[in-house]
Amino acid sequence: MTTMTNMLAEGGLQILPLDIVQHVLCLLILIFFMTTLVYNPVLKFINNRKASVEATVKENERLSAEVKEIKENSDKIIEDARKKAEFISFEATKEAEIKSKEILAEAKKKSNDIIEQGKKEIENQKAKLEAEVKAQVGSLAIDIASKVLEREVSAEDNQKVIDECLKGWENN
Repeated sequence: MTTMTNMLAEGGLQILPLDIVQHVLCLLILIFFMTTLVYNPVLKFINNRKASVEATVKENERLSAEVKEIKENSDKIIEDARKKAEFISFEATKEAEIKSKEILAEAKKKSNDIIEQGKKEIENQKAKLEAEVKAQVGSLAIDIASKVLEREVSAEDNQKVIDECLKGWENN
């Protein structure tokens, strides 16, 4: 500082008003150019970036709300589908039970019909056999009578004739 004081004392450093105006004018020009060339573009870039970030945040919030709504809807759809599947399963089981009961009833009816048909067939066979037996008894009686008439019959002869007829009848 002593050098500065020495210069002032010697009259070497002078501040002229024109120099001050030039310096102020240069400072103003520098501020103007700095503002227009640096500050405004940087400020514009910051504002654009801020708007972009805010738009992204709003879009994320909107998408989050949409995803939440879709998830709730999908959960509801899944729950409805689960209930519907349970109902369909219940109905299918119920229908299968009804169908099985119908099949069992039909099988029982068919078996009863077959049994009745078998009984009728047995009755028919029995009636046929009885008719055949009656017809054979008649012919047997005629055979016995013809043999008895051919000769005189003793009790032993009678038994022999009956046994022979029965053997012949059994072989037929």
